[in-house]
Amino acid sequence: MSIFIKFAKKYFEESLKDLERSEKALNSNDYPQAVFYAQQCVEKGVKAMLEIKKKIVYNHGPELISIFSEVFEKEWKNEFSIILDALEYLSEYYTRARYPMLLKGNIYGPADIVSKDIAINGVEHAKKALKVIEDFLKRNNVI
Repeated sequence: MSIFIKFAKKYFEESLKDLERSEKALNSNDYPQAVFYAQQCVEKGVKAMLEIKKKIVYNHGPELISIFSEVFEKEWKNEFSIILDALEYLSEYYTRARYPMLLKGNIYGPADIVSKDIAINGVEHAKKALKVIEDFLKRNNVI
């Protein structure tokens, strides 16, 4: 088994754990953490897919969206749009879910910004994306 496949498996395993963490945080009304772990779930799942293509990616956020699109453009499937939607939605809250920030002269903490609705939507995006990622990994005999 190649090192890329081994990494893909480990990334996927961590992605599953992050989805569990996200759901636990949501159930505990810790909405910023729910969004953070939802974002991590999708990011690690996408990195699992990229490992199969022998593409190693250390970054996250908007740049990951471009890398994912580039790597898969020749074999694009409509279901990959679900992953892009999740990356786009969750990237917006990646920093906001973890750090206080200055906005229009006021200081806001993560709990001031990330609402229950945002968290629920984030977790749903992660679940849908992870299903697409899982199907891709199964088709490629990784899991």
